[in-house]
Amino acid sequence: MLSVVIPVYNEESGLRDALAAVGRHLARLRPGDHEIVVSDDGSRDGSAAIAAEMARTLPIRRVGSATNQGKGAAVRRGILAAAGDPILFSDADLSTPLEEMERLLAALDAGADVAVGTRKHAQARIERWQPWHRVQLGLAYTRLANGLLGLAFSDFTCGFKAFRRAAAQAIFTRQRLDRWSFDAETLFLARRLGLRVDELPVRWADRPQSRVRVGSAIVKSFLELLQIRRNAARGLYR
Repeated sequence: MLSVVIPVYNEESGLRDALAAVGRHLARLRPGDHEIVVSDDGSRDGSAAIAAEMARTLPIRRVGSATNQGKGAAVRRGILAAAGDPILFSDADLSTPLEEMERLLAALDAGADVAVGTRKHAQARIERWQPWHRVQLGLAYTRLANGLLGLAFSDFTCGFKAFRRAAAQAIFTRQRLDRWSFDAETLFLARRLGLRVDELPVRWADRPQSRVRVGSAIVKSFLELLQIRRNAARGLYR
């Protein structure tokens, strides 16, 4: 069974259409052999009610927190609750089209333990760019994360990643960060565990309604990268 995890926080404006699109795609790709795990991160709008409504007609499993804990916590909760193999998580805005799912799943079938989408590859197709300053900040974050963590990935934060079940369990039972740099921690753990990680170019379009405050995110992301180093030095990822 294929599990698709959707982390959700105040997504009522587009959630119904997104879940319907995921349901249609999975019905074609894996008819009768899939689930959608909606991990609600303490939404204060109608997101939880929409997920409950959609669960009447779609194979939706709902997990959640009464308070907002962060995207990392929501992804971890959803992946550890998922029953399938493989497990994929996608941002709720579907900024990476669902059709790109097959590319990641094929990599898992070919032997990868983890397959991640990248927007920073010559063959990636960006249909709508982020503002210039966000692109530059993203590139700077990638260089910083690689340098601090001893990695060599082109794109940490693309919200489209797939895992074999055993790899997901090994990573997310160890993963600790709840917010900004959980993606970097996820890939750091995958490398630390000796897992095969394939990066694959994907189509992607910016969704300009992002609520992230860039200045605050820069500082917090940097501090969390340092936290990953401290956690590793203290043996907290064993």
